[in-house]
Amino acid sequence: MYVDQNDPLVNVPVSHPVQPGRGFQFRFSERRVLLILVDSLMVALAAWGAGVLWLQPVDWSLTGPVLLQYWYWFPLLLGGWWFLAWLNDLYDVPSSDNTTLSAIRVVIAGGASFVAYALIHVLRPNTPNPLLFAYYLGLVMPAIALWRWGYAIVFDRPPFLHRVLIVGGGDRGRVLADILCQRPGVTCRVMGYVDDSATGEGILPEGVPRVGREADLAQLAEELRVNEIVIAKEHELDRSLFQVLVDCQARGVRVCWMPDLYGKYYRQIPMQYVDPAWALHAVQGRRIFSRLQQLSKRLMDLVLVVLALPFLLFFFLPVAVAIRLDSSGPVFYRQIRSGRGNKLFCIFKFRTMHVDAEKDGKARWATENDPRITRVGRFLRKSRLDELPQVINVLCGEMSLVGPRPERPEFVEMLQESVPFYRTRLMVKPGLTGWAQVHYNYGNSQEDAAIKLQYDFYYIHHWSLWLDLYVLYRTVGVVARFKGT
Repeated sequence: MYVDQNDPLVNVPVSHPVQPGRGFQFRFSERRVLLILVDSLMVALAAWGAGVLWLQPVDWSLTGPVLLQYWYWFPLLLGGWWFLAWLNDLYDVPSSDNTTLSAIRVVIAGGASFVAYALIHVLRPNTPNPLLFAYYLGLVMPAIALWRWGYAIVFDRPPFLHRVLIVGGGDRGRVLADILCQRPGVTCRVMGYVDDSATGEGILPEGVPRVGREADLAQLAEELRVNEIVIAKEHELDRSLFQVLVDCQARGVRVCWMPDLYGKYYRQIPMQYVDPAWALHAVQGRRIFSRLQQLSKRLMDLVLVVLALPFLLFFFLPVAVAIRLDSSGPVFYRQIRSGRGNKLFCIFKFRTMHVDAEKDGKARWATENDPRITRVGRFLRKSRLDELPQVINVLCGEMSLVGPRPERPEFVEMLQESVPFYRTRLMVKPGLTGWAQVHYNYGNSQEDAAIKLQYDFYYIHHWSLWLDLYVLYRTVGVVARFKGT
């Protein structure tokens, strides 16, 4: 009905005809609410069950009154689970359909809950008996793991798959279709694409047919029960297409751009498929540029650094001794880096290379098994502990705890000529750690710089204080896994 084979614009070979969409239009936001609500129910039931097991009263009628004396632990347990579940991506809808990954995340969140309780119990020994918390973990982790397993099985089926219709059959549409159709863990169903080009601009992967014209979008969205229309055109929207998209939104169908949906699944922005106009719009009015938000980010930096200083100072001494015993030269290393607005500043690091590492004066990236790196330096770089002295730069306001990593001005000058939109990462303060650092291994080439820019742009576009806390939490795992170079 909606694939007219007599129309030259749809006379394109396809592997099979498009079938009408059946199922529920269950949006990501609604799925996230479902995850939170059922998690909350599991936490409440586990807390109650733990109390029953702990009390084991002879008269079961006394269970309720006794547990009510500890009512304040219920909101603490619930809020604690929400926070730790969020830190461990349990409310990341695109990946929540992965049963194995969800189980791993539940275990990590449960382990983090145990560590948090242990710290509270050490600071406040009058907290409820540790056996009570052990019962709680023993109940809540299997319960949530089982519920998430059932959720993943149900929502990984066609009736619940997120249904997408692509506008544009060129390179952007092809890249997006490849991701949604072939990427493991992406539970999306591409219903097809529309393209008014007489030549088709290109054919998307097998099984993704052209289903009609742009003018038919509203009808197609209704007949295919589309959740989201993704704009992947190579050219600007014309007025007629704009009006059709407005009609689709009025009918409850979400409309987004290809970089937005790409970022939802990959947590990065595909800069090679971004227009300058979209890139400028994507950073205009972002919260990270608000003076009030900058003040709150700065305040969080100072509070966290001050709280961590006693531990850092205790750690600095053995590191300094190890560096001096391993090789001759100073303990700390200073180097000029580019900060916000390309303003130069002097960064501090633990020295990890021999003193004459750049005796010819030429700036070079560190490489795998670089002979310039000392033995202690190799450990420090692998664990990324060589960056810790940069808390001095954070205190001075030259850096933030979280942000794009500061690059040397020689590399900035080179990369801005070869990497599109590279200067956008200079719009914010550089960070001791960053979104790119927790998602991508250490980079030492122009290709790596281009990939890291995709993460840095995502960070600028989606920044919040919560995102900074998430990055700091993930940084602990990066340090533990020795992912440096």
